[in-house]
Amino acid sequence: MKIIIKAHQLQLSRDTSTSMERRLRFALGRFGESIKEVTVRLTDLNGPKGGIDKECLIVVKLRKGGEVIVQGSGKDCNTTLNYCAGRVGRSVEREMNRNRKAPIRKMRSMQSAEQEAVLDGGRIGELLDIK
Repeated sequence: MKIIIKAHQLQLSRDTSTSMERRLRFALGRFGESIKEVTVRLTDLNGPKGGIDKECLIVVKLRKGGEVIVQGSGKDCNTTLNYCAGRVGRSVEREMNRNRKAPIRKMRSMQSAEQEAVLDGGRIGELLDIK
């Protein structure tokens, strides 16, 4: 998983960017190889005025296609990123479950059809008294 952190109109220290990357790896690490790239864009909306003006946009690109996008705002960069990291973890999980359900259902229906065929074959053998 490749993580890219971009800051617009604000300065990030090395410690801050390292802790942000660590937080994202913690939130998304369980998905391992399913994630191709994570892009984080932090923006200071109204400059040095202060207030709730830090915006975070996280875009997660999945290996099997598709994207998960989460946006949030807060008072400082770390708080905003923590909030968005939690949300993106849940959103990626939801997206992975959506993509995963269709093939599992299809496989289950095929397995149940095969089991019915085996059971029917056994019943026919019992009816015809074949051993």
